[in-house]
Amino acid sequence: MKKAIIVPNYLKEESIRFSHTATKLLIKNGYEVTVLKEEDYPCEKADFALVLGGDGTILRACKKLYQLEIPVFGINFGNLGYLTECNPDTAIEGINKLINNDYRIENRMMLHGEVVRNGEVVYPFVALNEAALFRSTLKKAFKTAVYINGKHTENALGDGIIVSTPTGSTSYNLSAGGPVLTPESSSMVITPVSPMHFLKSSIVTGGDDIIELQVCINSLIPDSCITLDVDGDSSVDIFNGDIIKIRKEEKLAKVIKVNDVSFYEILRQKLSKASYN
Repeated sequence: MKKAIIVPNYLKEESIRFSHTATKLLIKNGYEVTVLKEEDYPCEKADFALVLGGDGTILRACKKLYQLEIPVFGINFGNLGYLTECNPDTAIEGINKLINNDYRIENRMMLHGEVVRNGEVVYPFVALNEAALFRSTLKKAFKTAVYINGKHTENALGDGIIVSTPTGSTSYNLSAGGPVLTPESSSMVITPVSPMHFLKSSIVTGGDDIIELQVCINSLIPDSCITLDVDGDSSVDIFNGDIIKIRKEEKLAKVIKVNDVSFYEILRQKLSKASYN
């Protein structure tokens, strides 16, 4: 039997109402439908997942669904919606395309990371957008030694540093002056935030490279720390000497596309919309 998952944003009434509409439509067309809360993990593979929310909702859903290789179809009930494919007005048309197998799947690279403290992994993570170090409550710049494939590449002194995927290159990375990568490319971008010392531009690495960031916090305050933020929805304190190891996650997030619109046109539309909000 064909199976579909629906993940509404339960903080948005419109998203909840539409989940009922989508459920009825899919059942009518022979699908077994499971509606999940954001904190739920799927028990088995499905043909696709409808995620009804903004980019944050979709990021979180992708990280719960990618292990089962369930492709995600995003319907925008948020703001910009870089990862969404339809808005509520065009959502029924989009779902009908899914039902008729009139779609394609984009494979999106993810990051696999570990925070290592005194030789021990204390915080593993997966990111679809980025892992970002920033000084948070620390009142001064901090230094990050950047290693690529075990070789010391540069020292970054400033307010922070971002390691981004191609998907995340249009997010925090772009705001910090980093380059935009095409979504299905296999690269990582290292971008400084308000650097006092760093290369004049970001570093773009290969997808198979291994990045290590070693943090140096020169502070008179004991146990001073900075923050590692992962995709804007989880964070952990980082202390002097901690190492963040980042590489490509083995499995890919799968994003469903039903519209014949180029990435560059979508980027132009979203940036134009952002400039007026």
